[in-house]
Amino acid sequence: MEIDRPEDQNSETKKNSSLFQIFFILLEVVIVILYGIFVEFRYDPVDPSLPWNEEPQTAFVTGYPVMQDVSVMMFIGFGFLMTFLRTHSWSAVGFNFILTVVVFQMYILYNGFWIRCVSGDNWDFKIQVDITTMVTALYCCAAILISLGGVLGKLNLFQLLVMAFIEACFYALNEAICFDRIHLQDIGGSITIHTFGAYFGLSVTMMISPKQTKGHPKNSSNYNSNLFAMIGTLFLWMYWPSFNCFPALNPEDRIRSVINTLLALTGSTTAVFITSSIFKKGKLSMEDVLNATLAGGVCVGTSADQIVYPFAALFVGYWAGFMSCVGFEVLSPLLQRKIGLYDTCGINNLHGMPGIFGGIFSAIFIGALTEDTLGYRVEDRFDGRTASEQGGLQIASLGITLAIAIITGVITGLILKLPCFNGPHDLFEDQVFWEMDEHQVPNGYIPTMTRELITEGMESPRKHKHHDKELKEIE
Repeated sequence: MEIDRPEDQNSETKKNSSLFQIFFILLEVVIVILYGIFVEFRYDPVDPSLPWNEEPQTAFVTGYPVMQDVSVMMFIGFGFLMTFLRTHSWSAVGFNFILTVVVFQMYILYNGFWIRCVSGDNWDFKIQVDITTMVTALYCCAAILISLGGVLGKLNLFQLLVMAFIEACFYALNEAICFDRIHLQDIGGSITIHTFGAYFGLSVTMMISPKQTKGHPKNSSNYNSNLFAMIGTLFLWMYWPSFNCFPALNPEDRIRSVINTLLALTGSTTAVFITSSIFKKGKLSMEDVLNATLAGGVCVGTSADQIVYPFAALFVGYWAGFMSCVGFEVLSPLLQRKIGLYDTCGINNLHGMPGIFGGIFSAIFIGALTEDTLGYRVEDRFDGRTASEQGGLQIASLGITLAIAIITGVITGLILKLPCFNGPHDLFEDQVFWEMDEHQVPNGYIPTMTRELITEGMESPRKHKHHDKELKEIE
């Protein structure tokens, strides 16, 4: 077997770093120029002709707290949830951080462009940004971070940046089509955020996962890494109602969204503890608790403002938690064996399937709405469309979202496999990307290159007692 020598890997690392630096600098230069030409504030407090009136004041008071809640979900929630990988936790938090920041910048430009293309808005006006724009940009970040969960540990930072650059563009396109053309009702993003992000990421990971991903010893957690991941789970759980309620058009819908989301989360959490205990014969799986407990918030998202009976929200949560737990225990291992789908964070179970069922449930709940349950005509709620017509549009949007996500994800995966990208030789390992002192190297850490040298009977530059145990796992 031909082994990459340390000097070869150092050369690849330097090449990837150079490409990343060049691409990143050029991207930021272009973003600054485009912002200077096309972007302006919706409210300009410097202009004396535009006084601080009630409209922007209300928008700030109602929007800023929610924006901060969603920011916590992106940076702490998603970031720490991915720290379960015992030798890739720095990269999980760090890459999550930088991708969120860059996607936030890019989305505003993409959204302004596609809205004008799809809806035919006047191109003479600039892209106006306000608090609402900030929150919708964070929603786009959520979709990209979901995709990150599928490829985590298998791509370098340059590849991830290119993936985010492409995905954010098509996310904004799909969003414009679904909301501006089809008139989708998707307050919490089960369809446009979770389904899109999950199946884009799964399509990419199907294309790029190397053979050594199967049974890789570093694709695992330990006691401390799971404890840190639980921090992410709890932050996501607490702030999910804010994520699902912000786009509500009136206070009644916003309150209903918060209550329905909380009920669904309680349902999914109880369902997971029961289901996991059954699968594990009286014990609990930390993987199930970390992830599947959140499935209720995903599944109820699209219909959070449409559900008019509390028991229905509980049912959605129970179903989502049960289905997600079964996904982690049964479906993920099956997909690995049958089609080679290596889903690092289980995004199909937490976001993909709950997102699809969330879209289906929304069509059912909307189709069941009547004047008696709403207190006013259904057509007034959906701009002249009947409940059954709107239900059909929900399913159509789900199909379009899946098609765009899968097709563009496959294309992106093929692009990222090109030789110029030089994917990481060592999978699920922080030391490839971060400068580490000797005392910062995780317990049990041993680079792939060193393992191969030892396996070949060559002298290893670093030998410790814990390496022998690691090699036995590989053999």
